[in-house]
Amino acid sequence: MTPEQKARVEANRKKALERLKKRGILNKEQAKTIASRNAQPVPQPVIQKLASVSPSTNDLRDQNRTNINGNITNAQPSNSADSNMTPAAAAAAAVPPKRPLEKIRPSIRMKDYIEYDFSTMQNSNGGYINPQDRLNRSSEDFDYNDPDFLGSKKQKTLDDWKREQRERKAIYENMPPPEHISLAPKCVECQINIEMDPVLNDVFKLQVCKSCAKEHPEKYSLLTKTECKEDYFLTDPELNDEELFHRLEKPNPHSGTFARMQLFVRCEIEAFAFKKWDGEDGLDKEWQRREEGKSMRREKKYQQQIKQMRIKTRAQEYTKKLLEKKHGILHVHEFSEPMNGGKDEDGNDILRRRCVGCGLETEEVSI
Repeated sequence: MTPEQKARVEANRKKALERLKKRGILNKEQAKTIASRNAQPVPQPVIQKLASVSPSTNDLRDQNRTNINGNITNAQPSNSADSNMTPAAAAAAAVPPKRPLEKIRPSIRMKDYIEYDFSTMQNSNGGYINPQDRLNRSSEDFDYNDPDFLGSKKQKTLDDWKREQRERKAIYENMPPPEHISLAPKCVECQINIEMDPVLNDVFKLQVCKSCAKEHPEKYSLLTKTECKEDYFLTDPELNDEELFHRLEKPNPHSGTFARMQLFVRCEIEAFAFKKWDGEDGLDKEWQRREEGKSMRREKKYQQQIKQMRIKTRAQEYTKKLLEKKHGILHVHEFSEPMNGGKDEDGNDILRRRCVGCGLETEEVSI
């Protein structure tokens, strides 16, 4: 490479660096690294010149040759081998071997072009929930023996779930009796029973016995999500808020593949609805307003259908007039009073009618 070509290459490199700096692709550290790397001279491969000798002499084997590993070996002269070599082998031996480069340079600069290093990727457990990614903690902070490590129910193992079920059964079903009967919690309705309804007590946190729950369905009956929206005019975001309402989830009775059914207790829904609509009167006014809106929408839809029917009727009348104008008015028969026509083969009476305009006769059999 001539000095002029080298100067032109250096100038092009500087222009490219300045262009990348202006675009913001390279920061200062990367620019310094590339500039220092470009400033270093490219090592030129050393080519060993071999003297051109005739194949009959043994001076070629006396010179130092480089093998593929870069080691220099000194060939031993052998007169017996020269006598047995063919002319083609001697010509091949006369060609100097190609010396490999001292350093293999990569075709791609990793720091300049590759943004992601796939060697640092972690196992995602086949696409399932990865506790390391979910909890945003390093593997050094993991303590699998900690019972609170797994967090939600979706991250719990089967053994942890069974252990919780046993504890739940021991607390709610096999709870030991109180030390004294006066210390036991009593029903808020009757103030007598100490055996609470397990569903209302466990899920909805209400101290009500089963008999009182049956006697007061206006308070403790369970409502579906659809009933809450239709009867109390609550929205989906309000019903989905777990801080506002307790809920009992069950499999959908219509199909097992549908979303799970959610049940709410009536007293909680009524308290929130009365607070939202300013009492029972406000809830009734909202119901009246929505019913009036429904009737107005029905009336509007009915008027639109009547309008479409009138347009269709007018189109039919116009088509009928065009047909009468083209083919004439359609004849309509006007039959006279029935006349006796005798009897048929079975003995039934035959009645005859005749059109006044065209004279068409018809026969009717009275059975």
